[in-house]
Amino acid sequence: MQLKKIRMRTVQLIQYGLFRFFCFVLNLIPFSWALKLGQIGGRVLYRFLGRYRRVALENLTYVFGEEKSQIEIEKIAVRSFENLGYFAIEFIRIPKIVKNLKKYIVIKNEESIFKALKLKKGLILIVSHFGNWEWMGVAAGKLLREKGVKINAIARVFGNPFLYRYVTENLRGATGLQTINKKGAAREIMKYLDQNEIVCVLADQHERYGSVPVPYFGREAWTTSLPAVMAVKKGVPVIPVFSFRKLGKPTVVELGEPFSVIQTGDYKADLIENTKQYVNSIEKVVRKRPGDWLWMHARWRSSRTGKVNHSVN
Repeated sequence: MQLKKIRMRTVQLIQYGLFRFFCFVLNLIPFSWALKLGQIGGRVLYRFLGRYRRVALENLTYVFGEEKSQIEIEKIAVRSFENLGYFAIEFIRIPKIVKNLKKYIVIKNEESIFKALKLKKGLILIVSHFGNWEWMGVAAGKLLREKGVKINAIARVFGNPFLYRYVTENLRGATGLQTINKKGAAREIMKYLDQNEIVCVLADQHERYGSVPVPYFGREAWTTSLPAVMAVKKGVPVIPVFSFRKLGKPTVVELGEPFSVIQTGDYKADLIENTKQYVNSIEKVVRKRPGDWLWMHARWRSSRTGKVNHSVN
């Protein structure tokens, strides 16, 4: 058992070392060249990751099959993989971009955050796998830290502890963004909201637990009910945020206005209706720029374990 643990730790250290070397090299070359490598890398992934390519094409065919040709659908799928390549390059260059944030990122409607925080109930930002979702947190983190506001993001812990520590502390945490372990996060999230802090929640991925079924592109998708629970039971404002990449120009991080809270007295129905609002805002943006979304995610998996969480007091 001890030998197995040593071998595993050795492999993890090697993975960490290779990743740091990869980051070091890509940080040496001009940003535009690195993005081109990211684009090429995305196309390579599309070619060789057959399983994820099939998922992307199946999802796109379901959504756009009646309005786009197969060639158009394949082009969107390729762009989605390219976006993943761009994302990877942008992510590992976070330590560089935070030194000159205005060169890389422009934030629009930032006043909506500070207006919402005046309620002293915290704030939930609805985030999606659109454009570069990590840059949204980095940009908001820098802006808010300068104003004395803390921001947190829910994320899964991945297997390699060395990589996880580097990602959460040196990349994602470069501007003060704190990572919340997704497992058992509810209590921690409530604590941060009670302290009038911000919590970022990804609302466009399949969720097994604490979820409700809502339509996404006309098809039932199990979605986290956490933002709706906080909005309905605690009056926490919820705001959508998106990032729009335009190569050669700064990425635009655009904050929306707070959603109106739907409260009819039927708690379960209210969770679904409020969650519908959040998901619908994502769908509208994805329809305009489908190549910027992560179509290789199995968004429409069925789940018998998706249950509404009633534990929030």
